[in-house]
Amino acid sequence: MILNKLEGEEMKRFSILVGLAAAAVVFTGCGGGGGGGGGGYVPPAPPPAMDVLYLDDVNGGLVGVPYACDSGSGVTDANGAFYFYVGDNCTFDLTGFDGSTAYLWDPLFIDDEGANGIGGIGYDCWSGTYGTTDVSGYFEYDVDDECTFYL
Repeated sequence: MILNKLEGEEMKRFSILVGLAAAAVVFTGCGGGGGGGGGGYVPPAPPPAMDVLYLDDVNGGLVGVPYACDSGSGVTDANGAFYFYVGDNCTFDLTGFDGSTAYLWDPLFIDDEGANGIGGIGYDCWSGTYGTTDVSGYFEYDVDDECTFYL
């Protein structure tokens, strides 16, 4: 009937109008806001908790040893604790310590809270000493050395 009478240019206009009307119906349901489904501000995740290890000698924790990690610096506390994030490199200033070479013996250890040695931590020192801590957390260093641990 009407469609049969529309030809050429008129048919194009009619098709465009029908398409626009269909699009208006489809997009009416879409659009901003509401819905109660959240969609608002999502707070960022909290930062990870810092880890703690201890710098000890045969008598227990070493107090006041300066250290600098990628995430911050400080001195070991009354228990020898130092704080870091996993993946940090932490450098300790061991000035005043006699070293743990063949001729001097002032052994130091990296321990957990229960005074259990932490083995397998890579390190290197200014003196050229390097390696990994053994199962007791022991590491070699030289007189007045500075050692970096790869935590």
